[in-house]
Amino acid sequence: MKRFVIVLILAALALTLLATVAAAGPGRACVPAPGTIATFSPGDWGAFAEGMAADSHGTLIVSLTTWGYYDETTAESNIGEVWRVGPGGDKTLVASADISPYGMLLGVAVDRCDRVYVAAYDMGSGMTANGVYRVADDGALTQVVSLPVGVWPNGLAFHRGRLYISDSATGAIWRARVGDGIASPDAPWSENPLLKPASPNGIGANGIAFLGDCLYASVSDHGRIVRIPVRDDGVPGAVRKVCQAAQLKGADGIAFDAHGDLWITVNEGTTGASPGGALYRLARAGRLATIADDPGWLNYPTTPVFGRSPSARCTLFIENGAYFNWADGTSPDIQALRVGIPGLLLW
Repeated sequence: MKRFVIVLILAALALTLLATVAAAGPGRACVPAPGTIATFSPGDWGAFAEGMAADSHGTLIVSLTTWGYYDETTAESNIGEVWRVGPGGDKTLVASADISPYGMLLGVAVDRCDRVYVAAYDMGSGMTANGVYRVADDGALTQVVSLPVGVWPNGLAFHRGRLYISDSATGAIWRARVGDGIASPDAPWSENPLLKPASPNGIGANGIAFLGDCLYASVSDHGRIVRIPVRDDGVPGAVRKVCQAAQLKGADGIAFDAHGDLWITVNEGTTGASPGGALYRLARAGRLATIADDPGWLNYPTTPVFGRSPSARCTLFIENGAYFNWADGTSPDIQALRVGIPGLLLW
């Protein structure tokens, strides 16, 4: 009798395990629920969090743009802000700039010396100079890279002393050596049809990250991940498509873990839920796993960043841009998701 009961218990456990695997579905990973570590004000007419990076101390640096309007259609003021978020979620405003009427802060990067850089884009007026700005200790934003009108600087990544910048408008990658003056590259480092948007008003190359001497980029309109080798002489190698999938349309920020797998935030999920968004992991072997698809805690996610402090190395921080918060009343925030894998060391 005792043996029969044990057999029944083992059978029940086996059925439970099979049911759990079936519920996860093919290509879907099971992860614990995240926790919200910081929330930002939505402002009077909405706010959008686009860029995020982590310094060597584990502090997160976030770019935020707050929209202001005369009325429901006429822009009055755009305020760009840079925040530091500590491990416990404490927030400190470190820089603020009037980038009216159509300016926007985007990608964030940190160099070896923990200096912070943020991309700025003017969406039409020409009053905010396109390019990249360094954030000074006193909160001043000093331009260090100037890019032509029509370029949409978005993702930022450092590699071997150079700053790489994705151009979402024309579909290109720019490169500059950042110094005390203003670098003004006259041509993109890499241009290719695989990087271009689907339409003149679309979004091409977006998030960028390095694995070894290869730059990877998400191409939002096409749901595509591409790879560009950096040759020893600095010249780009052949641009190759690594992955393309319908569920990756709207792919934004990307980050590598220590295994070389790529984590991808997608602005909207596949179910149409609101707020929505998705998180995927692309293995080096090419298999795409769904981590979360419209789970309720993603809200137009823009950037994934692995923690860099000892206690947070296996935590993936996800920036929720909350792009539609002017309509749904939500706020940009940061979610902390324990994934059990450390991030790729940047330096």
